[in-house]
Amino acid sequence: MTKKYVVILFQPSLRKFVLNFGNKLKNFTFKSIAPPRTGGGYDKLPNFEKEIERKKTHWINKMRRFFGVPNIRPYFRKEGDLLFTYACLILTFKPYCTYIETGLALYNYDLGIGKNPIAQMLVSFLATRSNCKKLIFVSEASKKSFYSTIKYSEKVKKNLENKSVVIYPIPIEKQQTQIKKFNGRTNFIFAGTFYMKGGMEIIKAYESLYKKYPNTQLTIITAIHMMREGDIEFIKSLPGVILINAQLNEHQMIEIYKSNDVFILPTFRDGFGLVLVEALAYGMPLIITDQYATSEMVLDGYNGFIYPNHPLKDYDTKTYELLGKYYNPKDFYHDLFKFQKEGKTKALENFIYNSMEKFILNTDLIEEFSKNSIDLYNKKFHYQLISDKIESVFLDAIKK
Repeated sequence: MTKKYVVILFQPSLRKFVLNFGNKLKNFTFKSIAPPRTGGGYDKLPNFEKEIERKKTHWINKMRRFFGVPNIRPYFRKEGDLLFTYACLILTFKPYCTYIETGLALYNYDLGIGKNPIAQMLVSFLATRSNCKKLIFVSEASKKSFYSTIKYSEKVKKNLENKSVVIYPIPIEKQQTQIKKFNGRTNFIFAGTFYMKGGMEIIKAYESLYKKYPNTQLTIITAIHMMREGDIEFIKSLPGVILINAQLNEHQMIEIYKSNDVFILPTFRDGFGLVLVEALAYGMPLIITDQYATSEMVLDGYNGFIYPNHPLKDYDTKTYELLGKYYNPKDFYHDLFKFQKEGKTKALENFIYNSMEKFILNTDLIEEFSKNSIDLYNKKFHYQLISDKIESVFLDAIKK
């Protein structure tokens, strides 16, 4: 069979995990019309002062909410046997699949657009057309959220459910084959946007932990320009803490995964949490919050510990309906800093402390949970498993 061309569309700077789908396919060749984004894009984020005041008030956003314009793009070129896009529907005669991260992805992640009847009508019409072959969801959480956040008619819902499939992303290909074992010091690592992903709660827990257990180390990888100067200086003053700016390439991150024992991500806002799959691939036990899809990467007490109910959840925990309260970063940071001052995040700090302490006091737990992380990765997230699934979906999509 001659390889078919899958054209990747529209995003000016694609996340690498989208392109990774094409690395192991037997029957398809990926062709992107946009360059991939290398790294996490932290350098493009605003500084701390601008970020905590940021509101999405651009006139284009306002117009899209008013007129009900979801993510729709035209494509009438001859190039491509199959089209594949991220969070977008296509005006085209070609078969295509779209990859969806949250229940509002097709609505520009904006509940104001999602609640507009015109936007709902356009999504219903285009997504139920025969050339829209598959709605591929990044997680079980995103699939649940899609059908609970926007109320489609039963006829439309049934049509879309028949096209729906969950396929996890491939953020990293190489897997650590050596299970982690205690090597004389317990090394913890955090990687993510500092305040949003629970970095301050980790630092407070670690400050107390180090006083009791000085034979520990904490590596923080984050966009330093998005932190308060006072917090940067405080972190640098703590013994056993390594603060690294988030400008690392994939090879550098792999070396860090290899040299650390336990990954911590007590995140308050996340649509998925790609770094958790990377951590699994390198056999790392995990300490996390239950935030949207994160619990799909961790089984509590098996390969990590999960804090069940942090105070900043912006979705219904039973249905995964997105509530849209923190659409504007300013509103999120206002509540986060308010809750920190009021002591509402203290229980999370205690959870982090207790979870870290378990690995320090029972060093065999690192090896046990490491084995289990690799086992979970192999069963759910291994790149060859994911490649086989996406290949099957694409083959089905090009059938006449």
